[in-house]
Amino acid sequence: SMSTAIETPAAQISEWKVVKGGLVVGAGLLVGQALGFIRQATIAYLLGTGPPADALAVAFAPVDLLWAALSTAVIFGFGPLLASRAPGAMSASFADLERLVVGAAGAAAVIFVVLAEGIVRLLAPGLPPATAALAARLLRITALAIPAVAWSTLFTALLYSERKFAFAAFHQGTVNICIIAAALLLDPHVGAFGFAFGYAGGAWLQLAAAYAVSRRIRGLRPARGEPGTLRALVSQPAPVLCYSLLVGLNPVVTRALASTFGPGATAAFDYCLKLLGVPLALLVIPISSSLLSEIAPFRLRQDRQAALGAIRRAALATLLASGVMVLLMTALGPWIVALLFERGQFGAASTAAVTSILAGFFPALIAWSVLDVISRSLFSLGRPRLPILAAVLA
Repeated sequence: SMSTAIETPAAQISEWKVVKGGLVVGAGLLVGQALGFIRQATIAYLLGTGPPADALAVAFAPVDLLWAALSTAVIFGFGPLLASRAPGAMSASFADLERLVVGAAGAAAVIFVVLAEGIVRLLAPGLPPATAALAARLLRITALAIPAVAWSTLFTALLYSERKFAFAAFHQGTVNICIIAAALLLDPHVGAFGFAFGYAGGAWLQLAAAYAVSRRIRGLRPARGEPGTLRALVSQPAPVLCYSLLVGLNPVVTRALASTFGPGATAAFDYCLKLLGVPLALLVIPISSSLLSEIAPFRLRQDRQAALGAIRRAALATLLASGVMVLLMTALGPWIVALLFERGQFGAASTAAVTSILAGFFPALIAWSVLDVISRSLFSLGRPRLPILAAVLA
């Protein structure tokens, strides 16, 4: 009966699993974000806010956007379908989805390589010609990471669906370590190109590791009686991808505007994004990633009140935590920027520029944190309209 189905233990949300998974993801994010700070501090030390830093910020921007959008779309769109599949079974169309995603990513990489100059002009119309030319050359190198990023994201979704958070949570660390090492080793010889080489190399190294770790899950037999159509698998991540791209357009448009304010402004804005992205990631991703596999079964049930209650509690906790973070960052902003970045080519003038921009973005951190937690959870329940509308309005 319906009441029996609702009371089955398999349909209950385990708050301990949510907490445990969140702690694992949070630990991985702490390591990744710490390495991200070291990566950004390395850029500050070697490049400061000069023209090469502007060029590097533009070259990293589109690949970072695609990575963030694909990660959100695949994990929070495709992930719930995997989480609710029969135990010990695999989607019959995963191989088809894999070919589709990797093929599209390969095509995107080719487009970025061929049209690099035009893409740079679109993303940063205010860059001087020499800086724009450098950005285009850097973009051609970072674009080589796109197929690896897309492919490894699919394997990450498989790991999340099995509640195996550890490896997936540390994926940022691999790329950041490679970027830092390549930049320090190659700087005397190739300058800013060392960062681009490290980005591409780190992405492919991460793919090799993800391929090996997810081998057992990929070896499962397709579930019997499962529709498993490619259309069903693609239609689920599509709204999440749309949401992610709309959210990602915010910094893209703002970065393009920043490029018109003279040399150094694009790089200064990029440092601000890093400082804002850390608390956002530490708040949103651990909660939403762990909550995903627990609320996914409710997408197939008519009674979703338990899942909605969990989402409300998670949103409230995020609201309170982000409010405290904003107060602390507002009070300590100048000191934090100086402590993290002010050395080498990054001087007092760069600190002042980054701090002034950062202060204007602090209030948005609260709104984006709550929006992301609610949106990702609603996608897991199969309710994409409200998140997409919110992203369009933003």
